[in-house]
Amino acid sequence: MKTPCLFCRGLGWVCENHPLRAWTEEAGGCQCGEGMPCTCNTVEDPETRAVIVTADTTWH
Repeated sequence: MKTPCLFCRGLGWVCENHPLRAWTEEAGGCQCGEGMPCTCNTVEDPETRAVIVTADTTWH
């Protein structure tokens, strides 16, 4: 993105419960719900959207 979105701050994802807040743990963001695509994250085929997965996994 050339100019970051005011809602998702360029991430492309917002909190499902608070769609005006970026889906991030950073200040001003929110992760109390699932992540959902921001209104700026428009793709004709929804299957081609990126999926954000946060995992607490240690690989050995």
